[in-house]
Amino acid sequence: MIMALFVATCLSTAKAQTQHCISFGTGTANVLDTYLSPFSYKGSNIHFLWNTERKVKTFGIEKLNFQTLLDIDASVLDNLAGNVNEYAGGVRFAMGWTKDLKQWQFQKSSLSLSAGPMISAYVGAVYNERNGNNPAQAKADIMIDLTARAKWNFLLFKKNMTLNYQIIWPMAGLAFSPNYGQSYYEIFDKGNSDHNIIFANFVNMPSIRQHLSIDIPLKKTSQTRMKISYLGYFMQSKFNNLRYHSYTNTFMIGLTKFFKRL
Repeated sequence: MIMALFVATCLSTAKAQTQHCISFGTGTANVLDTYLSPFSYKGSNIHFLWNTERKVKTFGIEKLNFQTLLDIDASVLDNLAGNVNEYAGGVRFAMGWTKDLKQWQFQKSSLSLSAGPMISAYVGAVYNERNGNNPAQAKADIMIDLTARAKWNFLLFKKNMTLNYQIIWPMAGLAFSPNYGQSYYEIFDKGNSDHNIIFANFVNMPSIRQHLSIDIPLKKTSQTRMKISYLGYFMQSKFNNLRYHSYTNTFMIGLTKFFKRL
C-alpha cells in the first residue's frame, strides 16, 4: 500500500518547481530508556536532514504538496555523575501529502496553512557502557502521522524570504519493544516472543516533531537559499512497562535549491 502511494505520486508529479534541502546541525539531547537504566542521560547530538517538496496531482486531487524527509541523528551522552557513557541514534524516513487549507495575500507577503497525513519509519538503537548482559536496546517503528504547516513568504531587504513552521504528530502504527525483564537472547536466539510487536498510538507514544526555519536567498534572483532552522524532536513511549524518551533540540544550517521540472 505504501509503495503504491509512492509510485502513484511519482507518476503524477505536475510540471512545477521541486525544492531540495540539505541541513546539518548540532544541539543537546536527553535520553531515558528504563530497559537499560532508570536514569536519564544527557549530552550532545548531531543531525543530518534531507528534505524534498513538490506539487503533485494524486488520485485526482490537485495541488497536493508531496514531501519526503530523511533524518539521521546520533547522540553522545553521559550520566549525572559523568562516569558512564551512553550512545543513541537512528534513521527516520518519512513521506507525506499536505493540502492547502487557507491562504492570505497581503501587499508584500503571503501566509498559507496546510495539513495532511504522513507515513514514517524509524530504526535506531541505544547503547549503554555499564550494562553487561543487555547493553543495547533496539528501536523500530512504522507510523501514520499527521502534519500541519504554516508558511509565510515576505520581502525583507529587497529579498524574498520564507519562514516555515511544521509540526508532526505520530498517531498510530507498530513498534518493537522487548518485554520487561526479557533479554534479546530470549527473543532472537530462543525465539520466545512476548508482546514484542506493539500497537503504538498517540496515548502510549505521545510524541512531537517540529521544525522552524527561514530561507534566505544568497542573491536577489538566486534559486539557492541558505536555510537556518531549529529542529525539535520530543519522542516518548511506554511499552511493556518500559519507559523511553528522547528529547533533542538542534540548531541547523543548510542550503535549499529550487529546480524547474519539465
